[in-house]
Amino acid sequence: MSLIFKQEQQNIYLDNATNVEFDSQVKYNIILSPHLYWVKKLSLPLKNAKEVKKVAHTLFEDSLPEGVSYSYEVYKKQEEFFVFAYDDAQILALLEEKSITFANIIAVLFAQSELDDLEGVYRVNDTEVLQVKEGVVVLLPSLWFDKLKILDIAGIKPSKHRLKLQHFNSFIQRASLNKIMIALALFIVILLTELFIYKHQVTVLTREKENVFSKYHLKPTMMQNRAILEHYTRKNTKQKELRVALLSLLQSYLKSSQKIENIEYSNALLKVTVLNVSAQEKNRIVAPLHKKGIKFTTKLTGANLVVEVKL
Repeated sequence: MSLIFKQEQQNIYLDNATNVEFDSQVKYNIILSPHLYWVKKLSLPLKNAKEVKKVAHTLFEDSLPEGVSYSYEVYKKQEEFFVFAYDDAQILALLEEKSITFANIIAVLFAQSELDDLEGVYRVNDTEVLQVKEGVVVLLPSLWFDKLKILDIAGIKPSKHRLKLQHFNSFIQRASLNKIMIALALFIVILLTELFIYKHQVTVLTREKENVFSKYHLKPTMMQNRAILEHYTRKNTKQKELRVALLSLLQSYLKSSQKIENIEYSNALLKVTVLNVSAQEKNRIVAPLHKKGIKFTTKLTGANLVVEVKL
């Protein structure tokens, strides 16, 4: 079966039965047949695809042919993960067999990610069809079906779920390889220089930290020091509130016959007693507290006014 599209960018469905008329002026999006990968649709107690990829090889234990070094890709759709295993060498060999050079490939994608919205049964070659079953794109024998649709992938916009082929050696020219090796060597030199500078800075900072801890008699752990800091921060806040409340009361206008007899502070309670205050004069004396927005209570016993501020 031949799938040919006359455009500067083309989508190609690739399997062993696909015949491609290769054009060196055209860029290709390669959509891999399910023959060329294994896929599992899973619900896992993990947050993202990166976490799943770290354990992907364990998900295919005892289910892949032995003697092959597999690569793995993962993407998440809604609440489920699609985990792929594939053989780089097999895919690259097939691309080479079809005379598709790596320089003309835009992306290599899975049929699963590009065709999972198909409805119905689609012929892909003389003996096989594609169908989506429970969200998974599967290959089935065409003999099982009577009515088949033609697979048209020309208008498909490739997704971001692209696989990375790890073994490029047969596609990279020697000159390009030399350039890569030189760039890699320079990168290593820069990295080692940065590592040396980083280690030196760590040593300096560690020494300065020890000097600071010794000078100010700090505790050995940051947790202890944070606890001390929080304690003194709360204490400082209370002292500021106390000073503001006292200053407000001291700014009250008192007559010559009136005076502050007693100021007490205990258990975060400020108590101030003012003598010779009438009921009419009480509001004038506590007016500065109102102005500062300080909450307080008052008690007038005879001619003695007691103002209490809870801090």
